[in-house]
Amino acid sequence: MAEFAFSVPIGSWHPFLPASLASLKAQGAGVNVALLDASDDPRVRALADAHDDWLSYRRHGPDKGQSDAIIEGWKNVPGDWLGWLNADDILMPGALDRVRARLSEAPDLDVIYGHSSIIDETGAMTGYHFNVEPPGPRLLQAGIISQPSCFFRRSACEGVGGVNVDLHYTMDWDLWIRMYEAGAKFDFLDAALSMVLWGEDTKTASLNKRRRDELQDIIQRHAPEDARSGTFRAFIVHAVADRLWPASLRERVRRRLRRGGPSVFGIRADGLVQPNATLHLAHYDPQSKTGVTLTFDREATGLSVAGSAKLDAVGQRGSVIDIRLARPLPAGETLALSLSPSPEQTVRFLRAAWR
Repeated sequence: MAEFAFSVPIGSWHPFLPASLASLKAQGAGVNVALLDASDDPRVRALADAHDDWLSYRRHGPDKGQSDAIIEGWKNVPGDWLGWLNADDILMPGALDRVRARLSEAPDLDVIYGHSSIIDETGAMTGYHFNVEPPGPRLLQAGIISQPSCFFRRSACEGVGGVNVDLHYTMDWDLWIRMYEAGAKFDFLDAALSMVLWGEDTKTASLNKRRRDELQDIIQRHAPEDARSGTFRAFIVHAVADRLWPASLRERVRRRLRRGGPSVFGIRADGLVQPNATLHLAHYDPQSKTGVTLTFDREATGLSVAGSAKLDAVGQRGSVIDIRLARPLPAGETLALSLSPSPEQTVRFLRAAWR
């Protein structure tokens, strides 16, 4: 059985950190976790104390940055497969079992990654990471891998020199490219493996000079010449939208730009719900969830809903559908909701919030 080594670098306290650690603990045996805390926040230390019998390694105090912390963690915990989660990243239940199952079929793989669902600051799901796609040359010019949903062999990582300690924003993309160019065997799982926060304060929303310089360096060295300017421009537009535009304007413009874009589990990039679309939902809150509230861009009459768990009631209030579960869903379990609009209906998914 593959054994995993995870680093959890923490620069500051985040409300999702308890769920991040709980999601790792829920993966079961064979997962060794290093917590690297540079926050000097008593809440982080208290949480680490609560998990002290389970954490394989912990350090509280300054480091040289996120990359340095990730490397430190891997050096101090065993595992032939590596990964890392930031304080606002959460693994889906059974994510690593899916990776192990794939390895049992293809034991020579070096990198395995899958989809991520996107959550907001409240923990509500707002869609999927629509830029994720199977491995190929586009990796050299686009971020087609969602880092929290990517796991890789230690030997493949070390064979290309490991994470670049000098990078603060693009260390993941840089690592994927170096492993890809070195001939590592990549594989893609068509499954949701993590939940990722996209918010105004996330690092990928930053537009500072260091991030711009790191992006330009990777793009200039690896992207095809005719794609370099467009690739860099796409990153900048995304960052400007996240940092400067009001949330309502940002969402309207994004959905317009994404019309006709890729679809993940039947939810198109602009939110359009296609036949047999599926929302993959999970939580790690101590209190079990009794239902889910789905919100759409317009009245959802004619939209049928089915669940992987029994639904006790489904009620509609205009653009909102309230779902009551027959059995409360405990932490660490997944609920899959299947959505099917009527043939004449055009409706876009906005969010799914637990209740």
